[in-house]
Amino acid sequence: MPRLTEELIRKRSEHNDGVLPDLEEVALHQQELEKIENLEACCRHIKILLLQNNIIPKMEGLSKLKELEYLNLALNNISMIEGIEGCESLNKLDMTVNFVGVEELEESVYNLKANIMLEDLYMTGNPCEDWSGFRPYVVAHLPQLKQLDGKLIVPAERIKARQQLPKLQQELEAAVQASLMKKAAEAGKPVSEGAYTKESRNEMYLEMAAQKEEKERNERRRMGTEPKEPRKVPGIYNARGDIRQCNEGKYDFDIDDVSDPTKIIFELAVPKYLDTSALDVDVNPSFVRVVVRDKVTQLKLPAEVHPDSCKVQRSRITGSLRIEMPLVNPGRVRTKTEPKPPDLQPLQAEPPRGKASGSEIKGAVSLQGIYKDHRRVSTQGGQPELLKAVRTKRSGGSAPLVVAPPCDDDEDDDGIPPLHAKT
Repeated sequence: MPRLTEELIRKRSEHNDGVLPDLEEVALHQQELEKIENLEACCRHIKILLLQNNIIPKMEGLSKLKELEYLNLALNNISMIEGIEGCESLNKLDMTVNFVGVEELEESVYNLKANIMLEDLYMTGNPCEDWSGFRPYVVAHLPQLKQLDGKLIVPAERIKARQQLPKLQQELEAAVQASLMKKAAEAGKPVSEGAYTKESRNEMYLEMAAQKEEKERNERRRMGTEPKEPRKVPGIYNARGDIRQCNEGKYDFDIDDVSDPTKIIFELAVPKYLDTSALDVDVNPSFVRVVVRDKVTQLKLPAEVHPDSCKVQRSRITGSLRIEMPLVNPGRVRTKTEPKPPDLQPLQAEPPRGKASGSEIKGAVSLQGIYKDHRRVSTQGGQPELLKAVRTKRSGGSAPLVVAPPCDDDEDDDGIPPLHAKT
């Protein structure tokens, strides 16, 4: 639920250019307010104050408004008129449709006796009006009033009311007892749906406030003015419990632990014109952390350092950040050159079995003994042996064909005809 803040008062005083010290009139109706506050400190010269149609349960924070002339608290959850004894200039008070009952009527009227300038009072819609003696009782006790609930008070009515005052007092006490007994009897019974009570009004206004807030949020989202949620800065450790190493701002950085054996130098290339107040540097024995506009750059150090002896500087030319961190053990070897891992080759499919691998055969290959011609001389057994002649017969009764034994030449001449045997 919204509160009655100085910002809200300034927003509702646009007719006065938002100036509060000399503000004389302000309308704060239908703001779902639950408490009256900050008016005495901001608007001491207010004359017209409109607070109707809220869910204010108590009249407070008004006694120092000496110049207040008109106060409208209609349609609220107020049960007793109080807290306005110091409003010396109050001339009109509107308490329409509140919850002032006969139990609080006597004290409420007594509190109004101090407002000697009060001439107009509205109490329509309050439970106390159900009592038949309400109007003469109020008229008899408040001689300064000129009209009640919009009806003028004539002298004859005032005289008659004063004459009936002792009787009215007794009737009021009886009405209070009857009201208390009625409330006690209805204490354990459920309230009927749609009954006009403080609880139902609170529930209704809470729902209205939620709908109003949702409407305003949709409007801001449509106009692109919806404020973004603040970004959550990541912590030092990750989910595994290790020191986080990150560079969310994607700034160039360099960490040097070789040039000077007594310290580690860390440089971060932050924007040149970035205000130094936007940098947050945190050096720990095992890591260095720099937050730039909610963007974290955090690195784990290769060796332990002294955080208390660190030196942090910014370059006037480039604006880069330089952090010098003295080592705890300066003589210790901090960096090791790890051997370069062998190049990994992709796996190749093995050729199918029974097929040539496709590789070329290099060198001389001997074909001797692979092919044997039956016409050649066999050298087995140590002695050359001639092949026997093969006799064939020609068809048609011709002389048989004699095949001559092959010659010693390696190659046969197919162009020479075979020799025929003599008969």
